[in-house]
Amino acid sequence: MGQPPKLQHAIVIGASIAGLCAARVLSDHFDRVTVYDRDMLPPGPGHRSAVPQDRHVHILMARGAAEFEALFPGLLDDMVDAGVAKLENQPDSIHFGAAGHVLGTAHTLRHEFTAYVPSRKQLEWQIRRRTADLPNVEIEQRHVSAPCFDEDRRAVTGVMLSAPGRTEFVAADLVVDASGRGTRLPAWLYEWGFARPEEQTVDVGIGYATQQLRIPDGLIAEKVVVAGVSRGQQAGLGMLFYEDGTWGLTTFTVGHTATPQTFADMCTVADAALPVPLAAAIRRAEPLGDIAFHRYPVSRWRRYDKLQRFPAGIVPFGDAVASFNPTYGQGMTMTALQAGHLRRLLASGTRHLAYDLSRATAKTTYPVWTMNAIGDLTLHGTDGPAPWWYRPVGALFDQFLGAAESDPVLAEWFLRRFSLLDSLYMVPPMRIIGRTIRHNVSAWRAHRRASVPVRDPDPAPDR
Repeated sequence: MGQPPKLQHAIVIGASIAGLCAARVLSDHFDRVTVYDRDMLPPGPGHRSAVPQDRHVHILMARGAAEFEALFPGLLDDMVDAGVAKLENQPDSIHFGAAGHVLGTAHTLRHEFTAYVPSRKQLEWQIRRRTADLPNVEIEQRHVSAPCFDEDRRAVTGVMLSAPGRTEFVAADLVVDASGRGTRLPAWLYEWGFARPEEQTVDVGIGYATQQLRIPDGLIAEKVVVAGVSRGQQAGLGMLFYEDGTWGLTTFTVGHTATPQTFADMCTVADAALPVPLAAAIRRAEPLGDIAFHRYPVSRWRRYDKLQRFPAGIVPFGDAVASFNPTYGQGMTMTALQAGHLRRLLASGTRHLAYDLSRATAKTTYPVWTMNAIGDLTLHGTDGPAPWWYRPVGALFDQFLGAAESDPVLAEWFLRRFSLLDSLYMVPPMRIIGRTIRHNVSAWRAHRRASVPVRDPDPAPDR
């Protein structure tokens, strides 16, 4: 069976990482692909005004690195050549704290594990330049005011571009909405006579404060430092060693707690969340530039997969579908997985692209979204309605993380699942559950023995 014939023109709204990944996939199936973004895109690695979160630390999970490499062969080697740290079977380069537990990652891993630590601006530029080099892809600085919907065909047929004093229609066989969390697609659907998608939300109330640092050599062996929040500690941090020799330090709070406003405040968070040597190294750092602030109030999943009717000619993509709690660092990986879905479906020649893509995306979104929500609502102090079973599952995972503090096998299992490597489901098999139970029972018995007071021997009787 041969490949389906190429279509003429695809348009992508937004030159985000999601939009660029979509354009890469579309380039194999359309004669021409145009990416429109209202922002002025920097010629090299640089921050973008339209992406305020890009100044904050972004962790590229191992699964995400593999997925991006499949889309853009040579990407990972080029990032390493640019100075990006490559952590190949180096668990001692990672300090990982989750829900108040510091995992025992400083042991030799039994399985291959490779992670990369690019800055967001470096990763986005590497992907953007590869996309722009594709012969049938153009990236233009233009503002898309809305897709154009044909009532008779019940399909989107292109987009309307707007500029001061004029508008322009550009036809397309397919429009990909990669405009991010602020997408207007639900409103457009309503205008066209379709239902808005249901939304699942978690009110995480995250506030960010990020400071670039220069830390004297030799103070920190790690390249990735993560300390998540817990019910008893509403502030956490992430710190990554970047390709230019600087560090990005992001402190964050949840539950709408006040965000650190000064570097001294950030150091106070580090003192509470990190071991003394790491916190002391941060206090000796040289701050570079100003602190960047950002707020992320709500995680949101738009359930396009549940709609009974949807127009042809348009698909939502990336954060326009689901925006995950960014403190877990899984959003870019989930976008790369969705690009894989798009690639497989276009190759299959499906006649129901939007329906099939939304269903495939929902299948990979559900397990990650669910475990994020359980963590937020049971371990991290976020308030909100939740199914009854979230709390007992969260309590069991708290027990598991406690055991993983000193058991490297459990720590490795968690790290690989958290990185979405072995499975998207954070469901331990019986051997892992049994190991956790044995570990915790042994720890309980040892604690109990240590707590029993030692009785003095009876004194000898007087004679």
